[in-house]
Amino acid sequence: MKDLSHRAALLVRFGYDGGRFYGLQPQPGLPSAGGALIDRLTAAAGRPPRGMAFAARTDRGVHATRNIATCWFPVAEVDVDAVSQALLLERDDGLIVHDVWRVTPTTHARNVSSGKHYRYVVVDGADAAAADVATGDHSQAWAVVPTLDVDAMARAAADLLGTHDFSAVRGGGCSAGTPVKTITRLDVSRVGARVTIDVEGDAFLRHMVRNLVGLLVEVGSGWRDPTTMPAVLAAAHRQAAGLMAPAGGLSLVDVLLLPGVGERPQ
Repeated sequence: MKDLSHRAALLVRFGYDGGRFYGLQPQPGLPSAGGALIDRLTAAAGRPPRGMAFAARTDRGVHATRNIATCWFPVAEVDVDAVSQALLLERDDGLIVHDVWRVTPTTHARNVSSGKHYRYVVVDGADAAAADVATGDHSQAWAVVPTLDVDAMARAAADLLGTHDFSAVRGGGCSAGTPVKTITRLDVSRVGARVTIDVEGDAFLRHMVRNLVGLLVEVGSGWRDPTTMPAVLAAAHRQAAGLMAPAGGLSLVDVLLLPGVGERPQ
């Protein structure tokens, strides 16, 4: 077995405004949330992190309240406590670092999660949508003209709960090994003109949440009957599901950690 005792591994829980970045994944010449975190780690440690990994990939315009990253530094070359404290300092780099934990060297961001929680916000009604745009708040919500029938959306959402083949809401270029995923929560609620859709599950396909939201908005607009969700899933092809919601209304709320991960903040 490889000796990893020379590694000081960190798990970082961080958030970001997706409107400032071209997605999470570092890209040459383009600002990304992952690149900003690497820059902050490098500034804190005086050297770039190694083995950088992220729990949930987010596309351009998608926000995150809490995502997870892991990386490591050579123990002999960095003061891990000082690095952890420096990461928590506020900077104008588009990030909010919530927690930093020292973890075992084998901890990897993609293996610490028991699921993810996403939230999508829609602002509905012609007047509400116009007001939302006027206040500049539209970057984190999808403004639609129809007034949505939230009860119909909730009825449709109930048929999407559980374990299914979600090929109908699978985005192009998805590299997941299987389209079978489990949704444990799909809630639709309203406060004023804001309709919020909360989705939790064990794992998600590319663009799956945005496609689910588009499907539910079609139902809420009266364009699709709420009882047709089983037929949409059974069709198992993208053309059956219709609209894809824009990125700006989507946030990764949390990466749900497995028991025992991140119990001792630095």
